[in-house]
Amino acid sequence: MQLKKELGKNIQKYRKLNKITQEKLAEAVGLEINSISSIETGKYFPSPDNLVKIATVLNISLSELFEFNEEYSCEDYLTEINKKINLIKNDKTKLSAINSFIKTLY
Repeated sequence: MQLKKELGKNIQKYRKLNKITQEKLAEAVGLEINSISSIETGKYFPSPDNLVKIATVLNISLSELFEFNEEYSCEDYLTEINKKINLIKNDKTKLSAINSFIKTLY
């Protein structure tokens, strides 16, 4: 699955549309420039907190970051989400933030 790459392409697209450099985005989000570059090339998946910050800086909704031209199956998304949740399964604060976001979807 290419979720990280597609997300990275969208972040880059919206960053350029807003005429924001990687340096300015990194500064606004609180990341290093090389982290933004790694996100945009699909090598790194940002944390849920950083996804929210990126969307805010780019003046778009979080869901717009995940609107791709290519169609992914529900199973692909669930697999990717479960991998990320397993990485933070002991962090109550992050799980609470994700739960709050999910509640806004329905």
